[in-house]
Amino acid sequence: MEDQDTVQPEQPANEIEELSHTDKIVGVISEPSNLFSKLAFLNTKATDWLLPLLLLIIVAIASTFIYMSNPEIKMEMQQQQEKAMREQFDKMVESGQMSREQADEQLEKSSEFVSNPMFMYLIPSISVFVIMLLWFFVFTTLAFLIAKFAFKGDGSYSQAMTAMGLPLYISVFQSILLVIVGILMGKMLTGLNPASLMGMDLKTLPGFLLSRLDVFSIWFYIVVGIAFAKMFKSDNVKKYIFTSIGVWLVFMFIIFGLAQVSPVFGNMIR
Repeated sequence: MEDQDTVQPEQPANEIEELSHTDKIVGVISEPSNLFSKLAFLNTKATDWLLPLLLLIIVAIASTFIYMSNPEIKMEMQQQQEKAMREQFDKMVESGQMSREQADEQLEKSSEFVSNPMFMYLIPSISVFVIMLLWFFVFTTLAFLIAKFAFKGDGSYSQAMTAMGLPLYISVFQSILLVIVGILMGKMLTGLNPASLMGMDLKTLPGFLLSRLDVFSIWFYIVVGIAFAKMFKSDNVKKYIFTSIGVWLVFMFIIFGLAQVSPVFGNMIR
C-alpha cells in the first residue's frame, strides 16, 4: 500500500455552484460520491454537521418517549434494564465485592428507581445527548487522524466534520423507520438486522455477529468512507470504505468484549 494516494486536482470554488442544505441531504442519500466531490472544493459550513447531529439526537430522544407510550415496549425496556442490573450484581457477588443479601437489597432499590418516571424519561434523554456528542467528536477525530496522517490526505478538521455529519441523515432515516417497525411489532428494535428482528441476545456471539448484518449501519459507514475519500481528495475510495467499516467493526468487537466483563456495556451494542 502506498503512503499517499493519487490526489485529485484542485478545482476553483467559484466554478462549483453553491449547494443548498436540501441538495446535500438528497445528495448524501442518492449520490454521495458526486456530492462530496463538490463539497471538497467549497467552504465548509457548521450546519453541514450540526443540523444532522441535532436532528438525530432529537429523533432518538423522541423515540424514547414514543416507545414509553406503548405499555408492552415499556415493560420490555424495564425488564431489560432490570436484567442488566441483576447480571451486574451477580458478577459482583461472584467476585466477592458484596454478599448475596446486599445484592438482593441493591437490586430491589434499583428496580424501584428504574420504575421512576424521571429515570425512564429524563436520564435516557440526557444519556442520548451526551453519548451522541461524544461519539461524533471521537469518531470524527479518529477518522481525521487516519485520513490526514495515515493516508496523507489533503483536508481539514472542518471537512472531516462535514464528512462525518452529513451521512448522519442516513441514521436519522433509520431511527424513524426503527420506531415505526418497532411499534408495529410491539418491541424495541436496536437495528434492522436479523438479531434484532428475531429478538436475539446481542451479548451472545451469534446475536452479536448477526447484528452486524445491519443494512443501514453498513450503508452509513460506506458513505462515511466515500465522504472522507472525496473530502481529503483521494482517488482510492475503496481503501477509505474498507477502513471505515473496519474501524466500526473493531470498535464494536471491543464493546462486545467489554460486555462480557460488565453487562453495562451490553446496552452500547447496536
